[in-house]
Amino acid sequence: MKTITWITPTFFIDVDYQIVPYLSQTYKIHWIIVGGYNQPSIYKQLKKVARKYNIELEYYTISGKWYMPNQYFKYKKLFGYALSLSSDLIYIDSSLTFWMYYAALYSLPKEKTILATHNVKTPKGARLEHFVRYFMKQTLKNFKNFHVFSMNQKEYLEKLVKGKNVLYAPLTLKDYGEKGNRAKYKDRINFLSFGHIRQYKRIDLLIDAAQQLYKETDIPFKVTIAGNCPQWGEYQSLIKYPELFDLKIGFIKDEEVADFFANADYLVLPYQDLAQSGAITVAFNYNVPVITSDIIQFREFVHEGENGFMFQSENVNDLKRVLLNALHLGKSTEYNSLVQSTASFVQQNYVLSSIANKYIKFFNQF
Repeated sequence: MKTITWITPTFFIDVDYQIVPYLSQTYKIHWIIVGGYNQPSIYKQLKKVARKYNIELEYYTISGKWYMPNQYFKYKKLFGYALSLSSDLIYIDSSLTFWMYYAALYSLPKEKTILATHNVKTPKGARLEHFVRYFMKQTLKNFKNFHVFSMNQKEYLEKLVKGKNVLYAPLTLKDYGEKGNRAKYKDRINFLSFGHIRQYKRIDLLIDAAQQLYKETDIPFKVTIAGNCPQWGEYQSLIKYPELFDLKIGFIKDEEVADFFANADYLVLPYQDLAQSGAITVAFNYNVPVITSDIIQFREFVHEGENGFMFQSENVNDLKRVLLNALHLGKSTEYNSLVQSTASFVQQNYVLSSIANKYIKFFNQF
């Protein structure tokens, strides 16, 4: 049986939570969770999963600021430990930046290391955009085996560099437990914005379009914005009608996520750029239709009228048009049909076994 050392930072546990146990039926996996031990409820769940699927699970703490020079030696020690396990493959679910990149470059065997690259194309307006873009280019140049989560990212990678070994397998659906009973907004449409709030996600566009619509229609609706945002004051200053918005700004606990989607009629993603969206996989998991910009990265996942609607990117008037159409659709039979077709789309495209088979086919090449 092929052996894999699988390294997951704490902030990507949700990415690997379903796929690692499934793959453990084919491979012997030593799963290392890297970061601070600050989410005991999640780790308790992981321990249960590890016992059930015979996964060797451990936590590896790397503390301190990411930019401090001593981080190089901490990551070098981590990679040295990974090598000591003598696995056939080393899979790292993280893009390499700064000290982590240099430690990997000088420690890991290129022929058996696979790097999950979440942002081959760094979104415009992303945090430390130029810095991250530089290290992605260096990573693509100096490593050999990569995993990307969308065809768009795969095509972009292959334009940047030639001769690399690339796995395309999408993100698995993100399941945060069963949805509770809808307690809010039964009499109106609720548009949900969910996830870390960054400049390129254009939440300002949603606020602007919603407020214009609020002035122009008598149809009641709500906009829920949930996510962490260090610069929230910039967005708060845009809000003229606080009664229109339900705000949950800050860290969202895992046990809260299902309720947000239980009360959502649409997930709205007005991004001007992205690599891939984790939020959309949560929406699909709960069969919530989506409203997105028409950037190329979304066209792979959003089929107009089947699982959602699209508007012209960065066009507030077109976003307003789509929101208004959704309001006219209301909670009608047509809306229920949209939910059902979203569920059908998910069944056809996001079955875990189908995604896992892409990993297996790729891993078996080594």
